[in-house]
Amino acid sequence: MHTLADEVVEFTMTLVRALHRVAQFDPAKPNFPRVSQRLHKELTRLHRTQPEIAYVVGPPSLAGGPPEVHVDGTGPMRTELRRLVGPSIGGAFVLQLLEFMQRRSLVILALSRGLTDTEWNTFLEVVAAPPVESDPAGEGARLAKALLDKKVSHVAVVRDIDLSPLDPHIAWPVRAALGRLGRDVRALIATGEAKPTTLVEHSERLVASMAFSFFRKFDVLRSILWSGPALDKMLGALPGLAAFRAREIFVHGLPALALVGTTKLILRDACEASQVPVEPAISALRAIAERLLKDPPERKTDDLLRELCRREVVPITRLPPELQEWVLAENWVEALQKRPSTEPPAGSANIDPVRLLQKAMRCAFSIHRFVEANAILMRLRITSAKAIPAVYDEPTMEAMLAGFPDDPAGRHGIVALLEEGRDTAADSIAAVVAQGEPKLREAGAWVLTEMKARGVAAALRALDQGVEKEEAAYLLLACAKDSAGPEAALVFVKQLKHPSPKVRRYALTALAEADADVAESYVAEALSDPDESVRIRALLLCANTGLGSAKIVPQAIRFISRDARGASPPVVRAAIEVVVSRRQANALAGVDADDALCRLAKPIGFFGRLLGHRTPPADVLVTAISALGRLGSAQAQKVLRQLSKSPDPDVVHAAGEALAGRSSKTMALSSVFASEVRSAKKV
Repeated sequence: MHTLADEVVEFTMTLVRALHRVAQFDPAKPNFPRVSQRLHKELTRLHRTQPEIAYVVGPPSLAGGPPEVHVDGTGPMRTELRRLVGPSIGGAFVLQLLEFMQRRSLVILALSRGLTDTEWNTFLEVVAAPPVESDPAGEGARLAKALLDKKVSHVAVVRDIDLSPLDPHIAWPVRAALGRLGRDVRALIATGEAKPTTLVEHSERLVASMAFSFFRKFDVLRSILWSGPALDKMLGALPGLAAFRAREIFVHGLPALALVGTTKLILRDACEASQVPVEPAISALRAIAERLLKDPPERKTDDLLRELCRREVVPITRLPPELQEWVLAENWVEALQKRPSTEPPAGSANIDPVRLLQKAMRCAFSIHRFVEANAILMRLRITSAKAIPAVYDEPTMEAMLAGFPDDPAGRHGIVALLEEGRDTAADSIAAVVAQGEPKLREAGAWVLTEMKARGVAAALRALDQGVEKEEAAYLLLACAKDSAGPEAALVFVKQLKHPSPKVRRYALTALAEADADVAESYVAEALSDPDESVRIRALLLCANTGLGSAKIVPQAIRFISRDARGASPPVVRAAIEVVVSRRQANALAGVDADDALCRLAKPIGFFGRLLGHRTPPADVLVTAISALGRLGSAQAQKVLRQLSKSPDPDVVHAAGEALAGRSSKTMALSSVFASEVRSAKKV
């Protein structure tokens, strides 16, 4: 499968040949329409994931070398075309493309999404024709005017003269982006749409065309924003735009995510957290704040607006009441750290005192200020005790767990504060465990365990609603397993259908401990589970507790006596443990156990080898030998004496240990299998 870079390379090679009118790529040739259609098809495929494919002439990668052609549309940043194609074929057409653009004084050739067949054919006819003007600047102007006259709007050609005035402080990518914006504005003027009001309406398209490849490069976006005066000078020379500010286009056209990232970079580099930004940062930040205030509420933008308000960029009265309450609450918590007797701020008429106390409590939770949280909690209890549970919602608990302390005193202080939230706090913690990140899950599981009965009930309620993530379901099961009673059986049964084998295995053990009567049938059904580890867990549960013996024991005997040489060795060894354990518990007839194990371990004679009988795997045979030693019947002793004469030294050693009465479960099983036995008892 071709990558996006490979498709860009193929398209570029074909485009260069077409532009230079080589052989069959001549527009005058009869087969040129077919070639043009193929080229347009490749371009359409590229545009499925990219707004446009733009070739940009940039500075040389090596001092003194030729300029480089960069490609927009291959990722979040511009990539050198020579790096995409490699040095072996780079010289074949990269230099040809560069020559074509330099002969027409072009620095950007961009083909955007939505280019029709008619526009594409017109573009090829115009640009593939031989130059008319001898001066590259004049030829570029003629080319741009010809495309504009023929209404080719999805192809952009930017000339050197379109760039902003030379300034050593402006990086070349910024100059190219500003030049692209100036070119697009001139195209709008030609169509009569370039008015101050309509430019803002077109801002999203204009910014996407000038800087879409830099949306994740916040330092470049900041540089473009800082270069507003240069662009203002450029646009001010155009008819009707003398008083228009280019920053309006940039601020209204950028995506919210790019604006947030750029603003954070400006705040980080402009001043300290307690200082007010200075020019030109303050003007840019105010324009961004006005744009964010018009957008729908969102967590990231709301947090940024609160930060801008604390930096005195935006007055608090411009914020919605919800954000005003947050700013007042955060300022109050900071004041409480210095002076515990500080009264809560009154705020405007739209500020609810109860909501203000709730937000202050959440703020104290999120930064782990337990002394201040206690003081706020006391005040909230006096003002409105019914409002206390609403403090312990899921976002607050997630913020609290994000910086969970390591010291025991801090952890137990959190648990003490959570007791005021009762079931609401426990359910919010369980929701964070079910949906949060791994670090939050572990901290939340520890809190649920410390909340004892309330935490167990919350974990069960979360499991009952369904938890898809494996680790989340596993942690919630761990929180509930040790203290859950029969009432949790149905919740554990639901987890037996979880897609993760690990969760099914753990839920089976939890069900066996919670309610043996309900678990009886489900342990037996687990033998048909598609995952081997779940089947082994069912066998070991039967061996240690006797659950499902009516169905599992006959199946275990069949594994040993018939399928031992074809089934999975771990399953057979678990079946051996079932047979021996049930026999030792007097729940299985001795004849059945002896016959099954002796048939498995007995040496294969001459006629057996003729019939194709095979010796079981070594680990299965050693387990069977140890099991015979634990049975101690006369038939088992006879088989062990026969095995003590085996040519295999491991078999001789195992048989000798069994005859000496030193057989045990852990001696018979490998370390991996022995750990499975131990976990079946503990988990």
